Amino acid sequence: MSFYTVYKRQYHFSLNFFSLFLLVTFIPDILGLPPSLFTYGLWVIKAALASWLIIRYRKRLYDLQWREKLFLFVASVYFINIFIDVFWQKYPVGIGDPIDLLAFSLSILIALSFRYDRAFCSNSSFYFFILTLSLGLVIAFFLAKEAPLPLIGRYNANSTVNAINYGQMGSALSLISVYGYINKSFKYSKLIYPLLFLLGLISILKAGSRSPIVVIAVVCVFYFFAKSGFVRGLLITGFSILVLWLSIGYLIQLSDAVGSGIVTRILAAIDGGDTSGRDMIYANAISIIKDSPILGSFYLVPSGLAKGYYPHNFFLEAFMATGLLGGLPFVAMIILALIKSFKLLRQRHVSGWIVLLFLQMIVYGMFSSSLYSSQDFWAFCVFVLSIDGFRKKRIRRIKKSEPKAQKLEPALI
Repeated sequence: MSFYTVYKRQYHFSLNFFSLFLLVTFIPDILGLPPSLFTYGLWVIKAALASWLIIRYRKRLYDLQWREKLFLFVASVYFINIFIDVFWQKYPVGIGDPIDLLAFSLSILIALSFRYDRAFCSNSSFYFFILTLSLGLVIAFFLAKEAPLPLIGRYNANSTVNAINYGQMGSALSLISVYGYINKSFKYSKLIYPLLFLLGLISILKAGSRSPIVVIAVVCVFYFFAKSGFVRGLLITGFSILVLWLSIGYLIQLSDAVGSGIVTRILAAIDGGDTSGRDMIYANAISIIKDSPILGSFYLVPSGLAKGYYPHNFFLEAFMATGLLGGLPFVAMIILALIKSFKLLRQRHVSGWIVLLFLQMIVYGMFSSSLYSSQDFWAFCVFVLSIDGFRKKRIRRIKKSEPKAQKLEPALI
């Protein structure tokens, strides 16, 4: 078996999503070296390997199905808008950076290396990912750094991975553990998967971020309904809520034990409606969209609350940056990807665990993250949208060749 095949089946996924990145970012802290040396070096390696896969890909680059063409259209419109915003528009100093354009370009490059291939969702890829992510979160539990003020009761995984990303990594492990418990059995798996789920939950508690809790809830409900149908999905969801309610006391104790402030933040959201200013950021982004609805304004908030930052919502960011020209195709792309995800989970497709991670990115993108920096979102989106196009094309080619075969049969006789 060639290195190319082994790399695709085992390492490519983990190199690009969460796990190996988390492990690598501990190295500069331990050795006392600049973190940027390792993060930029990792990006160079990822970009080089993605280019290698694209060049060697057995599918021709121009052999795209219409969903992939929609993706490229959305990505192109977003790229053009970032380019204009960075190099042509005269906004206040400090808003817009060529590094953002480079990061987005590399994200699309890596995304194109994730056009559907069974190798990416193989058992080897799944187990290597869950093993390395678990190892990274165990290390983070002991080496996590308390987040600076005014963040209280929250921890960064290390000097590179902040509390928000730390919580999402914990969320990813919990979701993958749920999937593994149901679909990928091995000796002692019924014990190991719950322990890994708990490790992911502890990581979320230590990060003190609320959005991962919402992510797990929404994605699991989506998964249960897709996999089991409406009635069984409703029963499983109800049972899960009951278990959570019975366990709430233990979770609060666990939260206190790890020094997390997440319980206080959740209670503040429930009782006082605390949104960490998200509602005001959204309102400001909507007003900016109204000022330039057709072509968009800027890929970062150009004025008002959260000036110079992203609007903490994928849909608002798409319309703010690209207007209706890019916003409507973006919405259409997400709807198609969600429909596709539901069908894949219902059919128990081998890619189901990656589909769950894609859904995680969608929900996560409603509260935080940005389109220009979310490599995970773009790559997962390409993966889901491209997942069955080539099989259908092969079937069409076979059908086209059948009449020729029938004409040759009399001559052969």
